[in-house]
Parts: sequence; structure tokens; C-alpha cells
Amino acid sequence: MKSEITTPTKKQKILKAVKAAFLVLVFFFLVKYFVDNRDTIKQLDIKPAWGVFAGSMLLYFAYKLTLASLWHYITKTAGAGIGYADAVTAYLYSILGKYIPGKVFMLAARIPAYERNGVSARKVAVCFLLENVCTLLGAGFLFLISLLFFPNELLSDYGPAVILLIILFFICIHPKIINFFLKLIGKLIKKQDMELPFKYTDMLKIVTLFIGNWLIVGTGFYLLVSSIYPLAFNQLLYVGGVYGLSAIIGIISIFAPSGIGVREGVMILGLGLIMPNEYAVIIGVVSRLWATVAELILVLGGFTAEKIRKRKIHPVDHD
Repeated sequence: MKSEITTPTKKQKILKAVKAAFLVLVFFFLVKYFVDNRDTIKQLDIKPAWGVFAGSMLLYFAYKLTLASLWHYITKTAGAGIGYADAVTAYLYSILGKYIPGKVFMLAARIPAYERNGVSARKVAVCFLLENVCTLLGAGFLFLISLLFFPNELLSDYGPAVILLIILFFICIHPKIINFFLKLIGKLIKKQDMELPFKYTDMLKIVTLFIGNWLIVGTGFYLLVSSIYPLAFNQLLYVGGVYGLSAIIGIISIFAPSGIGVREGVMILGLGLIMPNEYAVIIGVVSRLWATVAELILVLGGFTAEKIRKRKIHPVDHD
């Protein structure tokens, strides 16, 4: 029995064209980055400890997959959840949006899966905003903790100030404070329903999970650095904090695709305090390759898993 052939609608054709244009843009900015840095990449003369490097890659995979699960958890808590597999797939697809200037493409890549399940784009946008806030908070907390392990005496007298900032950190994540700013944003864009239906305990749980996830990727980055330039174990939190700070600056730099160039600059400055600058520069470039290759593998894996899942749900029979 042959499957029934349906003619694509005008909307489906437009979406297909948009997806194609999106992938072309992603490819363009990725190629541009590596072309701009080809001389530096060619000069990389390193002999990494491949076992340690493999461990760092596995932790980066774990970090991204956990982020996808946290995204699903946020949407469920906000009453905007869909199936876990669909949510994770939508998240993995949206990773490609990092490589186009502006963060809107990451959001746009997630919306279709939710609209197909009756969730409004506005709810998805609010959850996306919260995810980015929690990402910044998690990275910020890791950076604050790392200040206690600063590699010189510059911050030795500021321990109490750092502890005070950590206390303020947990005060500022109260939903009333976050909803106050969401209301302001809602007024600016003339949209209602911008508040989060979360309790303080919900926010504590979500932010704590994000902090834990930043510890995962911070440890992964420490292993990446250690595979190129051996470090003492007591430098783990400092190195993780450098990665967290670079991520914060990269996220804020909305016109730099995936924070390209900005993140590496922060890494070089931070790592330059504990190693020769030439190694810090190498690690800055390698870290981009490290993250990009892992993310593209995850996107490909998500695409493959979705195709397999669809075939199981809607098998095509051939005579």
C-alpha cells in the first residue's frame, strides 16, 4: 500500500526556504571564522594528551544535553512543555542559531515545534529569556566562586566582598525581582503575559541546576586546557570561572555570532595569568574548535534521531 502524497502548503514552502537560508547563514559565519583564523590554526604546534582531551569532549556533550533537559524543565514548569524528545530536538536545532549575529535565530528555531503542540510563541520567548538569564546567573556564580581562587594577591583582601556578592546573587533571583524587569520589557514591546509563574523555590532549583551544569562544562574546559598545558588541580575553579566569564561576555555581545572573538579574548586574558600568552592564544582557538565540533555532532545526532523517530511513527509502505 502506497502512502498518501500531500502537496506542501505555502506556509510549509516558506518555512522550508527559511530553514535553507538559516543553514546557509550558519555555514557562512562558521567558514568566515575559520578563514579569519586560518593562520593561527596552521601554526598550532601542540601535542595534546588525547585521553584528557576526550574526557573534556565528553563533558561538553554532557553539558549541552543537560542544557537541553533544563530547557525542557523550564518550559514544563512554566506550563509550556511539549514531549521530551521534541523539546530536546528543538533545542539542538537552535544551537545553530548561535553562529548568526543576534540571539533571535536561536529562539526562532525552537518556536515551530511548540506551535505545532499548541504553545504560543510568546510563552516560548519568555522561557527562552529565562533560560538565558539562568545561563548568565549560573556562569556568574561560577565566576564569583572562582574569584576566591584568583592566582595572585590582587583579590586577597576582597574575599568578604565576594561572599556578599554571592548572597546578593541569591536575593536577585527572586521571581518578584525577575518579574519586575519582565513587566518593564513587556511594556516596552507592548506585550502582556510576560511574567513567570514561578515560586522562589522553583527559581532556586532551576538556578542551582544551571550552576551544576556550569561546573560540568567548567571541569570540561579545565580538562581541555590541561590536555595542552598541564595545570594543578587547585586551578580547576579558576579556569572554570574564566570560561564562565567568557561565556557571559559572549552572550552579552549579541552582534558577535556565538561570541566569536570576544570569548576568546576574555579567555586569553584570564588564562594569561597562569600560563605563557602563546599557550593562552592556542587554547582560545582550540576551545572554539572544541565547542563547535561537539555542537555540530549533537545537531547532526538530533537530526538523525528525529528522522528515525518520524519513520517509526509514520512508516512509508512500498508496493
